[in-house]
Amino acid sequence: MANLTQAYELQELDIRTGYRFLFVSVGSKTILKAVRYTYARTFEDKKVYNLGFGDYDIKTGTIVDQAKSNNGDAYKVLQTVLSTIPYFFEKNPDAMVLVQGSDSDPAFAERCRKTCNKHCFTTCKRFRQRIKVYRSYVEKNFGDLSISFWFLGGFLSINRDVEIQRYVPGREYDAILFFRK
Repeated sequence: MANLTQAYELQELDIRTGYRFLFVSVGSKTILKAVRYTYARTFEDKKVYNLGFGDYDIKTGTIVDQAKSNNGDAYKVLQTVLSTIPYFFEKNPDAMVLVQGSDSDPAFAERCRKTCNKHCFTTCKRFRQRIKVYRSYVEKNFGDLSISFWFLGGFLSINRDVEIQRYVPGREYDAILFFRK
């Protein structure tokens, strides 16, 4: 992965339902975060794993991927999440990773409006924000990343399936898939 010089220290847990990484976000608060790779489906003979992350709820043992921490360390958190990718591919060299934003579901905007302090009237400003961050990282580093990875872009269909095509820089996608060359 490109430019991952500043990342939090990770604790890796190998669990049956996927690989989980924990780290502590230190900013205005101290927040336990988690990254998890969960098997989603098979695509062209490759196991596809969804990369999910968010605040880790110790009581329930779950990742709260809708959390908006605003902890002042978003760049370092993103670097930490991305730093798990080489570890994942070490253990799963033939796998494919799927990245989607938890805020890309059309129902997200309606849920957001109930607690939003931005007073969005026609278009939710937080809708699809996370996939835009991932896409921006890929766009800025596409040349370097393409040396090691193949990229595909995905569009959500009406029935929530992901329709996949070759990744074209500059195109807006609902999901990004990638795998090692």
